[in-house]
Amino acid sequence: MGFKITFNWALQIDCQDTVEQDKEYNFSKEGNRSFPINTPIDLINLERDAIAKIKILEFTNTEGKTSGKYKILKLYSGDEKKILSNYWRENQ
Repeated sequence: MGFKITFNWALQIDCQDTVEQDKEYNFSKEGNRSFPINTPIDLINLERDAIAKIKILEFTNTEGKTSGKYKILKLYSGDEKKILSNYWRENQ
């Protein structure tokens, strides 16, 4: 008997460039996951474009689902966005 959980160092969700710096947002994902709390990680969309540097404020696992809250620390743009997006696409 066991519990399947995935450790994540990025939050990949269906979001575009509509997020704003210093704001908090909720998220929900299928499957059980673990994220570092209050540690900067990347927010990427489903196409693996780097959107922002975030910190996960809290998350909860229920049966087959993870939900939580994150805060935008920095929005990516320009060369930084291109380099990080390429990194996430190469490391699928």
